[in-house]
Amino acid sequence: KYSVARHADPRGVFVEMLRTPDTGQFSYFTAHPGITRGGHYHHSKTEKFLVIKGHALFKFRHMGTGETYELATNGDVAEIVETAPGWTHDITNIGQDELIVMLWANEIFDRERPDTYACPL
Repeated sequence: KYSVARHADPRGVFVEMLRTPDTGQFSYFTAHPGITRGGHYHHSKTEKFLVIKGHALFKFRHMGTGETYELATNGDVAEIVETAPGWTHDITNIGQDELIVMLWANEIFDRERPDTYACPL
């Protein structure tokens, strides 16, 4: 066994489980009731989310056209929500309990060349 970094703040926690040079990175995060995480977009990164526990509202906005889209999902169904480059995205915990979400990103986060741009919906 070994420890990994656990990043906690008032929104919840973020834990990165695995980084791979060819298949991206795997992590999970939590959000307390009413908390929104995200509020950013990427130029090249694609992310896939799987709600493990709780109820989530995903919101998206296209940076070029302004088109918006939203959808709700929860841990009782196995649904993947995928982001696409050029779309802002955020996830709000709309339930009464802690939200737990598994996350896969096709690219490893690079502090020298970050592909995450803040842009709240």
